[in-house]
Amino acid sequence: MLDQELQEDLRQYLLLHYRPEGAEARNFTEEQEKGPRLATQGTPLIGAAAAALSIDFIKGLEYLSEKLEMSFSEKLMWWIKKRKREPVDVYSAVGITKGHFAKIRNNIKYHPTKETVLAFVFALHLDIEEAADLLRRAGYALSPSSLGDMIVMYFLEHDRYKIDEVNEALYSNGCKPLTNWRESS
Repeated sequence: MLDQELQEDLRQYLLLHYRPEGAEARNFTEEQEKGPRLATQGTPLIGAAAAALSIDFIKGLEYLSEKLEMSFSEKLMWWIKKRKREPVDVYSAVGITKGHFAKIRNNIKYHPTKETVLAFVFALHLDIEEAADLLRRAGYALSPSSLGDMIVMYFLEHDRYKIDEVNEALYSNGCKPLTNWRESS
């Protein structure tokens, strides 16, 4: 169970930062109807113009592929190496199997759950900016309109990296834990 001081500190943090009401809803249908239309729509491209367009398109794709950053799995392995940690220690702390970790390590296109990414963040003791970067590489972000994300941000901002403690705080506030953690009672 979380100690009284930590519970109170977390409660104060959430009162200051958590905004469950989120942003106002917007109606996008009018904007979509007014949106720009392609001038070439309905006009067939022929001959040399079509060939030039496809060459430019391919060159553009090649340029973009050269600018790609490390994927989630590449960056995760980079962090494990930088922190001088053994992979078995990291994936054990996260609570995933050796097979699951092998999928992440060997497939640069692997898409983990947000909770798995956050568990790696805590296992590697990443700060808030490093956590945001790793989350972004997996296609996620921390949101001030999500109670679970705010609890995670609290722990990161206070350099508290015990995954069981984070899971307990998430669970006691009705949020999904980062790992297959079970309340011990």
